[in-house]
Amino acid sequence: MKFRGHAHRSLDDKGRLILPPEFRDMIRSELPDAVIVLTIYDKHVIGITPEQWIKLEDELEKIKTPSRALQNTIRLFNSGYTETPVGNQGRIAIPAHLRKSGKLDKEVVIMGAGKRFEIWSAESFEHLLDEDHDVSAELAENNVALPF
Repeated sequence: MKFRGHAHRSLDDKGRLILPPEFRDMIRSELPDAVIVLTIYDKHVIGITPEQWIKLEDELEKIKTPSRALQNTIRLFNSGYTETPVGNQGRIAIPAHLRKSGKLDKEVVIMGAGKRFEIWSAESFEHLLDEDHDVSAELAENNVALPF
């Protein structure tokens, strides 16, 4: 499952939003229960599959003495965890604790990020667009040549 593209959406009064049709259809066709896990990562709400969550926990348990920064990241992952069903129309509920942690207000942007999707405040998304993203040196260091 690969999430691509983005959509501007509005949260309703109960903190629900409607996923883009492509995201909804992919989730509903590939996940038998049509349930996703929401949590906090990199200051934003992310959506992953329950299988990805289990893999995340397994990978993090490999680290016997995590740094304080990693301990805090693990705390944020676990404290943010919530499972939410994806309705027939693609509606998901974002609990209040995640809306607050992700600084989500009425206007949000849902964006594909490969194996996960992210939900950003519209304001944060606009700041992302305004940033300089010159990653040419990092691409060269990793021997990555973009095909365009």
